[in-house]
Amino acid sequence: MMRRMLIAVCLLSSIAEVTNAQSPGHGAFGGFFGGSGRLLVDMKEVREELGVDDQQAELLDALLEDLADQRRALREQDEGPRSADETVRRREFELRLEMLAEFDRRSEALIAVVLEPSQASRLSELYLQRDGIRAFERPEVATKLELSDEQKQRLQTLRDSLVENRTRRSSYEEQRRLLREKELAGLRAVLNEEQQTRWQQLLGKPFEFPASTQRGARSR
Repeated sequence: MMRRMLIAVCLLSSIAEVTNAQSPGHGAFGGFFGGSGRLLVDMKEVREELGVDDQQAELLDALLEDLADQRRALREQDEGPRSADETVRRREFELRLEMLAEFDRRSEALIAVVLEPSQASRLSELYLQRDGIRAFERPEVATKLELSDEQKQRLQTLRDSLVENRTRRSSYEEQRRLLREKELAGLRAVLNEEQQTRWQQLLGKPFEFPASTQRGARSR
């Protein structure tokens, strides 16, 4: 009962903060970025990996439903007209990504309330494994690896390059394999040996995500 009350309080606080942070005319979750595959605990395989019990599963289901409602409400605020200026459109796009990242961090913090510390720690590892190079945009990762400003810029350039050069000709599995290979090669060129070791420690034991996880489909 106490855990349910704590989740309710955190959830109400999150709703208020996320809603207030939404700027008029600047949506956060349109198109691709409104996908439902972001919250890993919505997936059967991840819950099994974490050892989620029946009580936790019930709490997670209720919490995820509320978070989905929040995301839906934010998407509805993303219906305004887009600027004809390409520079302005690019800045609006960047703002949407920033707000999305903030929403994800709030969601992850709420989910951690339901989990035991060891489960939350393992879930953090899974987030990093799933995100790949995008994980380096997380402030806590940059801090733990002690990334320099130059390294952050090089990682951003690498990510942009991977997005621009991905091909639609191959199968999804082949695209994923090629992307990971390019990511690993790029990371070796940017990170020093100590940082590479720390990064592997942050990732933890490798986990094989089902293909549906990456596409954003529910697997429960």
